[in-house]
Amino acid sequence: MSRFILFIALCVSSLCARAQTDSIYISNKWCSGKDTLLLFNAGNNVIQVYSKAFKSSDIILKPLDKTLRIGKPEIKGDTTSVLAMPYHPGNKPMRLSILNRKTKKVIKTVNFLSDDIPAPIAHLGKIQTPEALRKDILAQQALKVVFPQSLYNYPYVVKQYTFNIHHAKGGATVPVIGYYLAKGMLDEIKNAPAGTVIEFTGIKATCPQCVTRDLPDLKIKIK
Repeated sequence: MSRFILFIALCVSSLCARAQTDSIYISNKWCSGKDTLLLFNAGNNVIQVYSKAFKSSDIILKPLDKTLRIGKPEIKGDTTSVLAMPYHPGNKPMRLSILNRKTKKVIKTVNFLSDDIPAPIAHLGKIQTPEALRKDILAQQALKVVFPQSLYNYPYVVKQYTFNIHHAKGGATVPVIGYYLAKGMLDEIKNAPAGTVIEFTGIKATCPQCVTRDLPDLKIKIK
């Protein structure tokens, strides 16, 4: 009987340990794939660790490889955040362990991979093609910055651009501060004949703690 009780106790202990491990959630704040452990080369990375089983003050984050460097942890509520930088990782995984602060025992170890960041471009709202139906163009309200075929989602925003539209009936060139489309521009698009090309030029974007950068011109043909 005592062996059976010991067996049950070990099983319960194992299940509890597994439950604690599974209750730790780890992600990169600036990766749109929250279930993807990915860091970006030469980009902004913030590893966030959240747990229902542990207080943030009870855990330590420790990189196990020289290819992963992290900053000083910041605790806000139930979440621990650290700045992270992949350092010449190549295609090798970068291991990060979460340790119990008191016992120094490893609670969980995860593997991060790294990826390069493509040059950002501007999109008109949800439109991703060089041609679009008029009604779809008119349904968009602003220019946004995207990193094509990448999960990187650091918050770049368009700070200025020039709207150009020209056709046989007329047209307009409008300098814009900000990223929204004004009513006058939407009226120009509404009145332009099919086949007219809308151009957004001189696009400048910025982000927190970033220098302003120029983005390629954007052209969309009205179908």
